Amino acid sequence: MLKRLSVYGLLFCTGILCSNVFLEGTAFAADTITSDIKVSPKKKLTDAEYRALSQAAGRILVHVNLARKDIKKNDLDAANEQVAKGLTLVKIVDNAAPTYEVDANIKSGDTTYTDKRVVEQLVVPIYSELDEAESVLLPIKQAKKEAAAQAAAKNSSTPVDIDFVFTKASLDVGEAKLELQKAAEALNAKNGEVANQCLADIQNRLVFFEYDEWDSPVVKARSDLWEALKSVQNNEWAGAKAYVKDASDTLKLLKDKGGKEISEKVKTLTDQFSTLNKKLDEKKDSAKADILSLWDKLTKGL
Repeated sequence: MLKRLSVYGLLFCTGILCSNVFLEGTAFAADTITSDIKVSPKKKLTDAEYRALSQAAGRILVHVNLARKDIKKNDLDAANEQVAKGLTLVKIVDNAAPTYEVDANIKSGDTTYTDKRVVEQLVVPIYSELDEAESVLLPIKQAKKEAAAQAAAKNSSTPVDIDFVFTKASLDVGEAKLELQKAAEALNAKNGEVANQCLADIQNRLVFFEYDEWDSPVVKARSDLWEALKSVQNNEWAGAKAYVKDASDTLKLLKDKGGKEISEKVKTLTDQFSTLNKKLDEKKDSAKADILSLWDKLTKGL
């Protein structure tokens, strides 16, 4: 009898424990907060349009630098002309930039947050190799070094020799627009000091440098491809082949460093390089389109 009661007691306790686990599981089943955020492209750009967008953003920085040089020479009218060109480019970027519809819904208990709007992608990547005549990013690096040295001097610390190593650069065109407008107002009021500070803010605060060791071979290959394109345009076929070989060899280094997916992507690119080499051997003008296609793919990474 005692054994039978012990068994019943054990079963009873087990039942209570299972019941508690079930109730606790039910309690945790309902999330205290849920979110549903959907991002849908509204306006897409072709590869050629993305290149043009990057060039426009890069030219903004060219005119910012030229305007600061004019202010240094106390030629405020010339500086104003440079700022006006920068604002024209801002308008072009603003008109052409990709747009996305963001539909956000977040809920907790009886409280619900909703927001639906269209946003522009105004942080634009800058590919320095696209500007063949002027070094777009060199003045930015110099401005950032000078700003860092001034900050160190104010803090009574020893200035450090800073070198900006990066694999990606981008400009916040939306914020740059505000600084250019303020610079224009200051120049119209003949206040070069304030205008210069606004332009310096664009260089120091709104140009972002990022470094990723993994991207370094991709950037090198991309640069070689652009040199190959210029060589083809000048009918320098041997030079183009040399640049393409360098680009292909650089990318092959990634094959053993990445996983299966990267290895397959590198193999696909290698096959495309082989096709390109044949066109270069035959001196076909269509090689330019192949080079651009490979360059566009590398801007998206691996």
